Amino acid sequence: MNLKKMIAALLSCVLTCGAIQSVHCSSGQPPAAAAAQQTASAGESDNPFNKQDDREVPYDRTSWIQPRDWNEPVIDPRDYDGGIMLFFDKIGLEPEYAPGKTQRIYFSLVGATEPVSMMKFHIFYDTRLKVKENAKGEVLNVGNALQDFTTGSAMIEEGQLAFYAYSPKDIELDRGCIFTIDFIVPETAEPGEVYPIGLSYVDDGIAYDTFINSAKDGAGKLQMTYLFTRGIHNGYIRIIGEKKTTAPTTTADPKKKRKGDVNLDTLVDVSDAVMVARFCAGDSELDMTDQGKLNADVNGDDNIDLDDLTAILKIIARLV
Repeated sequence: MNLKKMIAALLSCVLTCGAIQSVHCSSGQPPAAAAAQQTASAGESDNPFNKQDDREVPYDRTSWIQPRDWNEPVIDPRDYDGGIMLFFDKIGLEPEYAPGKTQRIYFSLVGATEPVSMMKFHIFYDTRLKVKENAKGEVLNVGNALQDFTTGSAMIEEGQLAFYAYSPKDIELDRGCIFTIDFIVPETAEPGEVYPIGLSYVDDGIAYDTFINSAKDGAGKLQMTYLFTRGIHNGYIRIIGEKKTTAPTTTADPKKKRKGDVNLDTLVDVSDAVMVARFCAGDSELDMTDQGKLNADVNGDDNIDLDDLTAILKIIARLV
């Protein structure tokens, strides 16, 4: 993607069924609760985010199955002229601070080109994490991007959540937060542990995951195909440092400054660029550590600004 477009997309992000059957969320059984019952009756697959030996779990693009009710030839995602992206935070926590901490994880959208009225996702996570319900007893907190949607969420089982959102009209939804989840980090958390969080596409034969407009026209189907094959990026909570070993080893200082690693997860990726963009936009909810601020100052001019954001994007794009 063009570097300027990447910067604009990130900044706009922070400034701010078929698949849905007849459901409502303000009273009675929420749609995701019904989905939980449907999924249970249809049988459940193993949680791919559990027992993965402290490794990140990338989104499995091969799990996509073009819905049968589209009744058309296979759509090629390469025909999509856009860069829609749905992504979870990637968070690094200091080991002395992490145990028992409640950590909020954002699931955000940027770059949608077509309006939508229906969406459904299955969220998976490492069961060493525990979901903290909000004051309303809900497992997810609806984000600012869905203010005009009716939403619902439920826990299907430990390690798997379901989320729905729908609107009677199509809505342009090109940026913002879709939802957040509050996770409680284990009291036994140790350096080197990784707790992956993300999406896995599910078609249980009753209702498939979706992100589309009410007409389900060609443009909507193409955007949805691209999203579920190329546009989803999973996240994690990572405890900074090396895993304990039985033999003494020499390891690098986990607090050592690394240019561009703003969230201190030892990587430089889009989540670091998003944090710098949020900082530049004056996001009052941004939680950036002192070490993260040092790492965000890529050009070393004692300021965190768009020049640093550009430098991080160049690192991600391997232009430097």
